[in-house]
Amino acid sequence: MKILYRALILLFLLLAVLMAVSNAGVVALTLWPLPFTVAAPLYLLIISVLLVGVLAGLAFGWWAGRHHRRRAREHGKGVARLEREVAHLREQLAGLRPHASASHEVRTPGQKAIDRQSALVAPDLMPSRRGPSPS
Repeated sequence: MKILYRALILLFLLLAVLMAVSNAGVVALTLWPLPFTVAAPLYLLIISVLLVGVLAGLAFGWWAGRHHRRRAREHGKGVARLEREVAHLREQLAGLRPHASASHEVRTPGQKAIDRQSALVAPDLMPSRRGPSPS
């Protein structure tokens, strides 16, 4: 894709250079109701007209997309409002949950695996879960 892009750029540059060399003659441009006359090389006038056309196309495209941008802004505000509501509800839910006491400690699977490994390495350091240990 990068090779195609570079080839197209080189092709357009070559065409621009060929047009500039072929159309170097000075042309007088007058706009009828205005008293101004502009004398410039033909290639410069052609490139200027192309540039004005590109800028006009960009402006019309931007103007045509205003409805989509407005809708995206409105949806973004709605999403932000819903995210704030979810955060508020999560805080309320966390306040309503009973706290785990020491005897009913909630353990993650990772913590259970660490406890099992610790019991295998040093079984005498782990408290017995079946009752008092014989001493």
